[in-house]
Amino acid sequence: MATLAAADRGRYGRGYRAWLLFLLLMLNVFNLADRQGVAAIAPAVKADLHLSDTQLGFILGLGFAIFYTVFGMPIAWLAERRSRVRIVSAALALFAVFVGIAGAARTFWQFMLCRIGVGVGDAGFGPPSTSIISDHYPASQRTAAITIVWLGAPIGAVSGAMIGGWVAQNSDWRLWCVGLAIPALLFALLTVLTLREPRRGMSDAVAIAGAAPPMMAAVRFLLSKPSMRHVMIGGALAATGMNGLGQFWARYFVSAYGIGTAETGRFLGMMSSVGMTSGLALGGFGIAWAARRDDRWFAWGPGLSLLLVTPLLLFAFHQPTVVKALPILIAAHVAIFVYYTPTLALTANMVGADMRASSAFLVGGLVLGLIGIGIGPTITGILSDYFAARAFAGGDFGSLCMGGVPAPGSPAGLGDACRAASAAGISNAVAVMALLFAWAGVHYLLAARSLRTDLARHYGGSGQRLS
Repeated sequence: MATLAAADRGRYGRGYRAWLLFLLLMLNVFNLADRQGVAAIAPAVKADLHLSDTQLGFILGLGFAIFYTVFGMPIAWLAERRSRVRIVSAALALFAVFVGIAGAARTFWQFMLCRIGVGVGDAGFGPPSTSIISDHYPASQRTAAITIVWLGAPIGAVSGAMIGGWVAQNSDWRLWCVGLAIPALLFALLTVLTLREPRRGMSDAVAIAGAAPPMMAAVRFLLSKPSMRHVMIGGALAATGMNGLGQFWARYFVSAYGIGTAETGRFLGMMSSVGMTSGLALGGFGIAWAARRDDRWFAWGPGLSLLLVTPLLLFAFHQPTVVKALPILIAAHVAIFVYYTPTLALTANMVGADMRASSAFLVGGLVLGLIGIGIGPTITGILSDYFAARAFAGGDFGSLCMGGVPAPGSPAGLGDACRAASAAGISNAVAVMALLFAWAGVHYLLAARSLRTDLARHYGGSGQRLS
């Protein structure tokens, strides 16, 4: 196992690395608080701005993810050559500014532009932070370190969902935006003032030789490995389902079960706190433990867990009340999140230290970002409007039921028809999205066939185990 040199141990000891992980964890807290908070306030935003589910899907999905991906590429390129600490802190500051400005949005396009700005800020977190972590920890410890950072996700998801839902129901959803922006700005300042840029390859057994290769060289190297091609397909499908459902859970609960956004926020908080935390921990620590005996568990574990998700979700959707559905949904969430940290760890360990930001962009930015975060909510919104229109017998659903409700002064029966069609639309949409997880699981199991061979073809042919 690689260890830090004496000079590096003095500058990057246990205390410093603990502070590093805490700050990166907090950045994840803000990212997920934003995403789940926006999802929690989505019903209020939909009604206030008179949005269709398709428009809502674009705001929650592609509007955020397109620029998240577009800017992710130059940021990953910079992260191979410039200070990653400064990139991360500047990105968090930009994120905070646009989250705060979103509270002043009055139209679809204004809110969309704010989400684009948030996406640009988010793009500066994943590739640089994965590269930073990999320089501080050897291959055998990276999965655990990445898992610790990603445990900020359930903290952020819980706080975003619960606080956002409560604010939307009891006050004004716009206050939630300002409340998230202020602490995010403070942590951006803490990051740039207290973290130091590490030496690249500091924890690797094999030193970096020469300058960083072109980004496309890293991409071609990663895509040349059959296991990674299957991992990326499986990750894309799983992320599409995960984000499509995740951004529309509040919309589904409010419409299908008739509960308020505050109660919805509490249920989402329970799902996130138990499901996401347990799934990330099982995927990070549990699979890392199993992989000590066989590296293929990094593909077997996600594959088997994702195969469980589809039947669990479909069973939950047939429950008559949200209270009966919740335990099943929590179990499904545990299974959903198992794939996440093993995928990121494989991405980091399949390449050398001078390719990690580029490979993290390919998987985190394109696969999990543009496809998962962008396409997932967008498809869910389109499907919801499609099924709602089919279920609505009173004419043109889009024009008669703006925002899922009729115009003021409409006949009383029209309101009931709009709500019933809207509930049918989102219920059918989430059922379709649930099917993606079984498909994803198959690809992870296929990846296991060549995983050990592909891990050995690393650093110019000298293999290095993950655990």
